[in-house]
Amino acid sequence: MQESKSIRLTYKVALIFAFIGFIIYAPVLGNTFLSDDYDSLYRIYIQKRILYREFLRPMIDISFYFNYFISGLSPWSYYLFNISVHIINALLLFRFVSGFSIFTNNDQILFALLSSFLFLIYPFHNESISWLSGRLSSMACFFALICLIITVERSGKIAAVVSGICFILGLLCYESIILLPLIILIVLWLKKKSFSTIAWQGVFWLMITAFYLAVRFSLSGEITGNYGGRLSDNHFLQKISNVGKVFGRLFLPGSENQRFLIFITVAICIFFMVTTAFILRNKTRSSEEKIKWLTLILIELISIIIPIAFGVSTRTSEGDRLLYFPSCFICMLIACIILWLTQSKAIRIIWFAAISIYFLCFLELNNRRWVSASKAAVSILDSVHNRGGKNIILINVPDELEGAFVFRNGLVKALLVNKIDTSDVKIMNYLKRPDYLKAGKTIPAIERDSTIDIYPDFLILEQACPDLLLTNSRNNSSQSVRKDRNLIYYWNKEALIRLFENDPDCK
Repeated sequence: MQESKSIRLTYKVALIFAFIGFIIYAPVLGNTFLSDDYDSLYRIYIQKRILYREFLRPMIDISFYFNYFISGLSPWSYYLFNISVHIINALLLFRFVSGFSIFTNNDQILFALLSSFLFLIYPFHNESISWLSGRLSSMACFFALICLIITVERSGKIAAVVSGICFILGLLCYESIILLPLIILIVLWLKKKSFSTIAWQGVFWLMITAFYLAVRFSLSGEITGNYGGRLSDNHFLQKISNVGKVFGRLFLPGSENQRFLIFITVAICIFFMVTTAFILRNKTRSSEEKIKWLTLILIELISIIIPIAFGVSTRTSEGDRLLYFPSCFICMLIACIILWLTQSKAIRIIWFAAISIYFLCFLELNNRRWVSASKAAVSILDSVHNRGGKNIILINVPDELEGAFVFRNGLVKALLVNKIDTSDVKIMNYLKRPDYLKAGKTIPAIERDSTIDIYPDFLILEQACPDLLLTNSRNNSSQSVRKDRNLIYYWNKEALIRLFENDPDCK
C-alpha cells in the first residue's frame, strides 16, 4: 500500500515538474544554434566523426547526433532534449533526497519536494539548459544522480558495477563530477556501512577513476587539456578568491557592482554560519540530524571544488554550467533551512514563495539574454544568406551578450554547416564584453567628412568611388575593398546595421 502511494506521488511530481519545466524554459525553445554548438554540428554533419580525443567528451556529439537524426539542422529537438534532461534531473534529485533521511514522515517528503522543485527553477546554472552545448554538465549530473540513488537504495557487486559505468559515462560528458566518489563514500558512511565496506568501495572508486584518467591520457596525450593552466597555476590568492566567488554565485546573479556582491556574499555566509550554530545548539534536534546537516554541508563543499579550481564569472552568467551539480546540494540545504527553522505552515509557505519568486525572476532574465543572443546569431546568418551574390564584411561580430554566447567560437563552422562559401565572408573582429560596456546603449557609425568611425577599432575611409579603405586601429591593419562588390555590416549592440545601404551607385 505504501509502495503504491509512493508510485502515485512520483507520477504526480513527474507531471507537475514536466509542465513547469517546459513553461519556464519555453522562451528558449525557439532559439537557434550558438557558438560552440556549431563545433559539434560540423563534426557530425561535415566531418562525419565523433569527438573522442581532444577533450574526451564524446557524449556531446552523440547527443547532438541523436537530435540531428530527429530534426536535422532544425534546433527545436536539441532544446527539447536540454529541457527534458533538466526535468529528469529534478525528478532524480527528488528520488535521491527521498532516501536521504533527515526528517521524519511528511517532512521528509516535503524536503524532497522542496529540494527538487527549487533545483528545477534554480536560475544560476542556466547555461546548462539554455545553451545547447551546456548540456554536458546536466548530462554529467544525470549520471551522477543515478550513482547516488544506487548508493542509497542498492548494495552488492552488480550495483557497484552499474554505478561505475554511470560514473564513467558522466565523465565522458563533463569532468565536473570527478569528485563524485568522495560524495558516495560519505553517503555510505551515513548509511552506517562497515569500515571494511567503505574501504572496499574506496578502492573500487579509485580504480574506476584511475581507469578513466588512463584512457583519457592514452587517447588525448594529456589529462587536463587546454584547461590545465587554470588548474595548475600558482595564483593561490586567486584560488582563495574563487571560493568566495563560487559561494556567492550559488545565490546571486553576475553583476558589475562587485562591492555589492561581496557584501551580500558575506551576509549569506554569516547567515549560514549562524544557522549552523543554531542547529547544532538546538536541543530538540538529535545528534544524528545534526551530523547529517554537517555532512550535507561537506558534500556541498566537495561539489564546488571543481568550480573553485576553474573559476566562474561574477559579472555575467558565463561558466555557471559548473554550478549545475553543486546546485543539487545547495537546494537541499535551502530546503533544510526552510523546514528546520520554521514549524509554522504559513511561514514555510512565505519562505518558499519568496525564494521561488527570486529564482524565477532571474531565470526569466537569463532566458531573455539567451533569446537575445539567438536573435543576434540569426540576424548575422540571415544577412550572409541574403547577400545576393556579393561578398559580405562583418564588423563587431558579438562575442557574447552578458554571458550568453553568440559567436565566440563557431562562426566559420556555422557558415560551412549552412553551405556558405567562407571566402565570400570577411569577419573583421569580434566585439567582446569589456569593449561594448564602454560604449553607450548602442554603437553609432560616426560620419566625419569622408570617413566613418565605428567603435572600438574601425575607421572606414571613402576613397575614389567605389573604393573603401578599412582600418583596424587595434592591430594597425588596413584593407581596400570595393563598395559595389561588398555588403558591409556592423553590430551596434542591439542589431546588425548595414552601411552604405542607400548610397547611390558610382557613375
